[in-house]
Amino acid sequence: MAKILKNTEHKIVHLDLKGAPPKVGYLEEIIPQFHLWGATGLLIEYEDMFPYEGEISEISAPDAYSRDDVERILQIAAENDMIVIPLVQTFGHLEFVLKHEKFRTLREVPSYPMALCPSNENSLLAVKMMIDQVMSVHGNQQFFHIGADEVYHIGVCEKCKARIRLENLTPQELFFKHVKEVVSYIKEKYPSLTIIMWDDMLRSADLALLKDSGLSEIVEPMVWHYVKSFMLPPDIWQRFSSVFPTIWFASAFKGATGSSICVTNISYHIENHLAWLSVQENVKSLFKKIRGFAITGWQRYDHYAVLCELLPQALPSLGIMLGILSKGTFCEEIHSSVSKDLTFCHPYH
Repeated sequence: MAKILKNTEHKIVHLDLKGAPPKVGYLEEIIPQFHLWGATGLLIEYEDMFPYEGEISEISAPDAYSRDDVERILQIAAENDMIVIPLVQTFGHLEFVLKHEKFRTLREVPSYPMALCPSNENSLLAVKMMIDQVMSVHGNQQFFHIGADEVYHIGVCEKCKARIRLENLTPQELFFKHVKEVVSYIKEKYPSLTIIMWDDMLRSADLALLKDSGLSEIVEPMVWHYVKSFMLPPDIWQRFSSVFPTIWFASAFKGATGSSICVTNISYHIENHLAWLSVQENVKSLFKKIRGFAITGWQRYDHYAVLCELLPQALPSLGIMLGILSKGTFCEEIHSSVSKDLTFCHPYH
């Protein structure tokens, strides 16, 4: 049996709001159940559902949550002894911002709204405004997630090319510089926050450059992997442990088996979680601390993609995955308990 997660290790449920975001009334019903299943917090990826104001008000969706809605969600979490980690994308996956004409000049590639240009001074200003407005509601939280995954366009615009030549940078170093600017801003303004970022842009980085990036003491990578059989680089744990004393893991309970899948393949995610527990046991001695797991539940693969599995039909999967992380294995007790909690007449198949 794999190691059972200790009470001090987090089991965070990811709420991806960039497609079919739940009504607050529905969250009032299901967040207490998350807690009963063992969740210790929420990772809320607001995207365009946060009620941004002022110069960036137009990036909010017409049906975005109100400030009262956000405060109510935080209250529900607190009532159930759960932390909340806000996630604000700060480099890639910024279609919800860069699709607007007002912010078009911030694009790294004019015809694609995915990534912002790190050499445009207005890019950092926009990112800071988003962070500050989100933090105005989340001021008492411990963690903040800056995203920074899947930044496919780096160093290709004329400003970035000129900067790379002038400062003698590689595209990877340009990525590090932008991330460090973002994190340094947050740490200076909100010194009690611990900053998290997705790990994928760090996986293949030159180790010497990664060590020299200045990120080791100011950010904690969240290593995500959603497949049944692990395909991460074999040296990833040695590499990361030589740079970062603390890391997170990220699994998935839905939205990871295809961009247009309608029904969650629970057995697939069970295998992913059992593999993760095995990895955790094998690498735990390399790190000063493993914070725990974020169990992701993707609604779309990006802002323009079709919806994948919806949250309500994936609740059995989430309950089972939280049970696996709590008990260190999958067993009939978890299966029956989750089925009973969801008032099924028979155990879910």
